[in-house]
Amino acid sequence: MIFSKTAFFDTSTDLNAQCLSTRLSFFSLGLGTAAWAPLIPFAQQRLHLNHADFGLLLLCMGIGSMLAMPVTGKLIKYVGCKAIIGLAILAIALILPLLTLFNTALLMAALLFVFGVVVGSLGVAINLQAVMVEKNSPTSLMSGFHGMCSLGGLAGVMLVTALLSISISPLISAIAISAMLLGIGMMAVPHCLTELADETPANSVTETKPAQRLPSPYIILMGIVCFIAFLSEGAAMDWSGIYLISEFGINASFAGLAYTFFAITMTIGRFTGQYWLKLLGEKNIISYSAAGAALGLGIIIAAPHWSVALLGYAVLGFGCSNIVPVMFSRVGRQNIMPKAVALSVVSTIAYSGSLSGPALVGFLSEMIGLGTVFMLMAVLLVSITFLNRFTQVKA
Repeated sequence: MIFSKTAFFDTSTDLNAQCLSTRLSFFSLGLGTAAWAPLIPFAQQRLHLNHADFGLLLLCMGIGSMLAMPVTGKLIKYVGCKAIIGLAILAIALILPLLTLFNTALLMAALLFVFGVVVGSLGVAINLQAVMVEKNSPTSLMSGFHGMCSLGGLAGVMLVTALLSISISPLISAIAISAMLLGIGMMAVPHCLTELADETPANSVTETKPAQRLPSPYIILMGIVCFIAFLSEGAAMDWSGIYLISEFGINASFAGLAYTFFAITMTIGRFTGQYWLKLLGEKNIISYSAAGAALGLGIIIAAPHWSVALLGYAVLGFGCSNIVPVMFSRVGRQNIMPKAVALSVVSTIAYSGSLSGPALVGFLSEMIGLGTVFMLMAVLLVSITFLNRFTQVKA
């Protein structure tokens, strides 16, 4: 029933249903991935790993995701988004509880690799569906879609943190999230897209050239901007709790507060993204957002108390909120490459920031400290204001 056929934009009713389906799918991605964040300090303690070794473990998730994304972009052409979204949500629901049980590094590495594969596949599928749905809508929808991902992340981190704070075990907390994922999936998947619209521009001949099989530098730059934003988001999810514990000595059960503050402001920023887009313009919103995110990292680095660090994470979340949605919307409007291929390229580069970037943070933090690593990330965020000039797309 979940994988039953659905017509592609036959009526306005279908469009509304597909919008809701896309929102719920984004919510599922945020819920499933963010629920892992409060469980990370427990996993590190259970496995008795230092920052560098734990960073290597997290890299397995990033490798799985990066391998899956290009394949998913091609596979969607044949099976559509529905099957991939349905299977990915089911897989995340099954994997989450297992992440709280495995007590050897080798088993965790294998499980995180599979987790990365399904998260990466889900990310490509829902973003491509979002591009197609937005293309057929009279209004801009991308910020709202990504806002649902942030809202799901906020729900995931807050629920797990709340359960852990009242002495509910990590396993039961993960099972609660899995039950939510299964329920949401049953509502979302039936109206997911089973096929893609013809996206070949009538006046475009460059897409048929053999040379265009290689990613365009223009598309790669979009991916790099998203990589930096997702690197900051990934560091907030995977290392914020560890940072509060190592720098301020707070209890592990409350370490999820840092990502909670990040997720709250990111959610607010994305749901108000259309307002900021109209107020500042597409070009300026990228530059101002990057500068704000860099400021947030600066507050975290200089924080004399953990409560000030929470403020920094809040500023970081608001700054990062609209960078990626605007970039993905640009990918949907460009005609240099087929949209499915371009989106898989951008997604591969982008999500490697959130999935494998934290592994790099772990390696570097063991050598130079987390504070210094955050400072380097702030410099990368500022560089977005320069890269933004070369990723413009006409509306």
